[in-house]
Amino acid sequence: MTRPDPISTSPLAAVAFKAIQHLDKLIGPIEAQFWMQTSNEILAGDTPVAAIKARRADDVMAAVRIVAMEKGLFEEPFLPPHHRK
Repeated sequence: MTRPDPISTSPLAAVAFKAIQHLDKLIGPIEAQFWMQTSNEILAGDTPVAAIKARRADDVMAAVRIVAMEKGLFEEPFLPPHHRK
């Protein structure tokens, strides 16, 4: 019997996947991969990948929302919770 891959089934992988899904739509897949591995001033100079490993998922998703705002997108899923339907 094959055991699930502990990395791809971890909660941290789910956070990274969610961020990548949003970024793919916002900036495209190549730029999204680059963004995830590049130092980010919103994350105090950490890369999003490092921030996810440090269990800073909320910070990473806030940085993704900033990308959305920079692109002029203020609709679901990027609206603050009190503005959602």
